[in-house]
Amino acid sequence: MKGTKVAEPLADTLLGLTHVSKAYPGVKALSDVSLAFRAGEVHGLVGENGAGKSTLMAIASGAIAADQGTVTLGGQAGEGNDPNWTRERGLAIVHQEPALLPDLTVAENMRLVQPTRLRPSIGTQNTWAREHLATWAPVARIDPDTYARDLDPDERFVVEIARAFAAEPSVLILDEPTEHLLDAGVAVLFEAIRRCVERGVAVVYISHRIREVIEIADVVSVLRNGELRGTRPAAELTEDELVTLIVGRQLSARFPDKRPDAQPAAAVLTVTGLSGGGLHDVSFSLRRGEIVGLAGVEGQGQRTALRALAGLERADGSVRIDGARVELRNSAVAAGAGIAYLSADRHHEGVLTGLSVRENLLLRSLAPLARLGLVNSQREQRHTQRAIADFGIRTPDRATPIESLSGGNQQKVMIGRVLLSGADILLVDEPSQGVDVGARADIYALLREATAQGKAVCVLSSDNSELAGLCDRVLVFSRGHVVREVSGTQVAERTITEAAVTTSVSLSRQAPTPAGGRITDRLRGRLLPALVLLLAITALGAVATAENDAYLTTRNFGLVLPMLAVIAFVAIGQQFALLVGGIDLSVGPLISVIVVTASYVLTPVQTVGGLAVGWLALLAVAIAVALTNWVLVSYFEIGPIIATLVTFTALQGVALLIRETPGGSFAPDVLNAVTLTVGFVPVTLIVAVIVAIALEVALTRTGLGVRLRAAGSNPAVAAGVGVRVARMNLVAYLAAALFATLAAVVFLPVTGSGNATVGTIYTLSSIGAVVLGGASIFGGRGSFVGAVLGAALILQINTVVTFLGLTAYWQQFLLGALTIAAAAFYSTMGSRKSRSRA
Repeated sequence: MKGTKVAEPLADTLLGLTHVSKAYPGVKALSDVSLAFRAGEVHGLVGENGAGKSTLMAIASGAIAADQGTVTLGGQAGEGNDPNWTRERGLAIVHQEPALLPDLTVAENMRLVQPTRLRPSIGTQNTWAREHLATWAPVARIDPDTYARDLDPDERFVVEIARAFAAEPSVLILDEPTEHLLDAGVAVLFEAIRRCVERGVAVVYISHRIREVIEIADVVSVLRNGELRGTRPAAELTEDELVTLIVGRQLSARFPDKRPDAQPAAAVLTVTGLSGGGLHDVSFSLRRGEIVGLAGVEGQGQRTALRALAGLERADGSVRIDGARVELRNSAVAAGAGIAYLSADRHHEGVLTGLSVRENLLLRSLAPLARLGLVNSQREQRHTQRAIADFGIRTPDRATPIESLSGGNQQKVMIGRVLLSGADILLVDEPSQGVDVGARADIYALLREATAQGKAVCVLSSDNSELAGLCDRVLVFSRGHVVREVSGTQVAERTITEAAVTTSVSLSRQAPTPAGGRITDRLRGRLLPALVLLLAITALGAVATAENDAYLTTRNFGLVLPMLAVIAFVAIGQQFALLVGGIDLSVGPLISVIVVTASYVLTPVQTVGGLAVGWLALLAVAIAVALTNWVLVSYFEIGPIIATLVTFTALQGVALLIRETPGGSFAPDVLNAVTLTVGFVPVTLIVAVIVAIALEVALTRTGLGVRLRAAGSNPAVAAGVGVRVARMNLVAYLAAALFATLAAVVFLPVTGSGNATVGTIYTLSSIGAVVLGGASIFGGRGSFVGAVLGAALILQINTVVTFLGLTAYWQQFLLGALTIAAAAFYSTMGSRKSRSRA
């Protein structure tokens, strides 16, 4: 394929970018860029970090809008920043950092970005996803029912790539697709690209791996400082020529000279018999002044070994630093022992979003800049500016938020943090991930310079050519063992690759997840909270029964169950708010407002028509409150806690203005309808349970349920894949207000009259119920059935405390303790699960 398309007549342009410009505060990201991407052609797009490649493709895909210029797709002009428009017209994109929603499953993530004509039904999405993932089985075997948050970094990339190809695009954009792929994975990807080209797909291939670009591309365009510097046939370019075009200068060498053969230095780190977490009797040493590489097919234990030395994984064995034994119980102990670690998972374990470049860069090197605990701002500024220059970090200012930098520049900040730490042992996982060729040479030089200062460096990389060019020795892992050490003149890409592929069989990729493991995952996920709550409710009931015979009586249940219906409805509403990453503190006062309003509009003297108007009035109040919360959160961008606290306060005042003292009464027909029972069980409670079950099913089996979870899982990513996040917030706040109104109506027979303070307690009760039910306070995860069971546990606590003769303070104490314990327990289970896959 390579080179054959250039000589042929130009094919039709499927994606056109004309005079595109984009600026951010202090940065001109793109300046008057025009490019055409044609059918049946692989168009390489290269440039340094911050050159504008990802920004250009984000504009092309509709993720962001250009300041100037036009985008045409299939001959039609684009409609601004609308990913749905581009997706429906045949554009698919593989992002530099996988745009997966952590609280959605693999299948849900894959289905969400498919064009309407190819989107499978939710009932068949797992089978559909499994078929499309089968192509990538040599790279990773992934269960479509796995939550994205539990995937390893390389698996996230595979899912991102697989779902783009599943969309059968006419234009396919691949932004750094091979950063986490080994040679076998690259081969699978390139074969898939060639099949796409044969079908007439226009492929845009962005990569810092120059050899790959020249191998797969037909033409190559170079961006530098946001400007197009030219387009040339790939067949006419050598690697060195393309590197020169990218960086604008001649690089003296890709890799620095290795240390000359000399008397080996003493070992600064000695590892003996490291076992556990998939490791088996791993032993090696790391000497001052050398760089040791860790190689092997992904999943063979090399990453576990590196993380164990960083104090992030538990493993048995002996670790000595300068001869003294060290127990690396956690990362703090490892750092104190002189170990600095760079994670390959930059977004989850590297950058601290919300903090500046300066704060991220100097996080581990503030002590030398401080006196008596106070940092000298002038020294800090000089130190930061020097580091930014030394590491080639492109940033408008040292105070720039780290998340506004390109991925490559974020990586440079992380490398800088490690090098500035003063540690004697540097553990570096994928040092050049997402970094341009010029910056890679700088990073390699910095690592070699660190060894010249007497430091020891251990590098893990999926790029064997990188290990060969950089390292003095390479340890090859297989099945948790170090199976070969390559040193001296043997340190070559071919030798490392042969050693890895001839001795490795990746157990994690070839063995399917045991059925027991899948069941355990489900218990840890959606079923666990419900089972824990049922156990707690039963245990408390047994205690109350043993102490007081009156507990198991219809009279007791007749008093308790109507109150459970009230808490259940308001908890269901609160669950909607938490699903989208919000919270609704106003539900309690809203209940009060509905109750006092009902005491005027649902009175015994009202006619049928008057009652109908009264119901409409209550509905209007609920909608008005929901819209107020939504506008404050989505348009004024006020945090949900502050926004709904404002509404909380306002509604309390409104309730007291309407009826300062309790009074009024309600129509008998209304009260009779609300108090209907089946035996001793209120119909309202039966309805609440049925609604909760229906919503539970809808949460995973309908498009709306998936979009609600997506909006709360990661709003920015959700918006990027076409989810209307503001619309989902509106749905959530409307549901919260409407269910709170329903709870207020159920509460009318209990209160008997209009009372302006009767609902306030239900704000905290509803939050406690959903947290007990397994909801994440950060959004994206929750259970409506769990919320109802959480409400049942709260009422059970109150009832049992009364039957045991304890003071009312025990109700608050037990509820608070259980809520905290539940949140900690569910969070810990999720963390353990994720760590077990690391």
